[in-house]
Amino acid sequence: MRSSRRARTVAAVGVIAAAAAGVGALRAPLAEKFSKVRERSDVYALPKPEQVVVASLGYRAALADLLFAHVLVWHGLHFAEKRRLEFAAEYLDTIVTLDPTFRDPYYFGDTLIAMQPTRPRHQDYVRARRLLERGMDARPFDTELWLSGGQFIAYVAAPWLEDPKEMAEWRLAGARRLARACEIVDANENIPFHCITAARLFEKAGEREAMIGFLERFLLVSDDDEIRDLALRTLERVRSEQDEQKKAIGADEIRAAWRADLPFVTFSKALVLAPDFDPAFCAGGWQGRACATSWSAWRARVDADAR
Repeated sequence: MRSSRRARTVAAVGVIAAAAAGVGALRAPLAEKFSKVRERSDVYALPKPEQVVVASLGYRAALADLLFAHVLVWHGLHFAEKRRLEFAAEYLDTIVTLDPTFRDPYYFGDTLIAMQPTRPRHQDYVRARRLLERGMDARPFDTELWLSGGQFIAYVAAPWLEDPKEMAEWRLAGARRLARACEIVDANENIPFHCITAARLFEKAGEREAMIGFLERFLLVSDDDEIRDLALRTLERVRSEQDEQKKAIGADEIRAAWRADLPFVTFSKALVLAPDFDPAFCAGGWQGRACATSWSAWRARVDADAR
């Protein structure tokens, strides 16, 4: 009885020893093969967003939370493996279709879509912008979301675009989003400083009137004396430049009218004379530029035509 028990124990120990030896012998080559195995592509297993909404059986917010948690985990794993999360935009589209007011997918969406281990593609920036704009439409009073979205469109994405016209359009669109963030400014003390930057983006884009209108609206909602002073100085500078530009344009137009009518007299003499007009044509009370009987009236009607 004891001998049989001892034999079984010896046999068990022998099996364990053989198994350990087998594992030791096979582990190294198997580990080498495993380290060479790499996933090359992802598979998107979800149906269309509208179908996912139906499949949620009314638990839309809960399913959106679950999917977003998985996207965060997958993004981290893909980043560690140095490969792109190919369907980040598709997952996020599905998530915000399930719960359109879910803030986090919008707020972190640009990072999850465009900020990946490989160089972002043009379509990544486009999809990220589309998601951000969808979020801003769904959350029209979320100051930080509008600020983040405007910064991404104007500063992060625009410099990587190859087409200069497209780059200019993105910068201007980002400036408009930043301007909106300034108009709904909350307790975030850093936002007003971005407002002056947004104004400068308007100026660089040649949107001087938009810049003036934005600064005027911003001054109505801002309580920070330092920022108000900076905005007022910027507004005064732009208005002064605008006035100087109008004067230069006016002088050029008067000189062009002089050359067309009396090129054989000096400019000073032309200013003494009235601009060219047809008395018979103007006898009926016509008030257009062609019937101005003085340069001041001519200039006023030029300005009226420009407006």
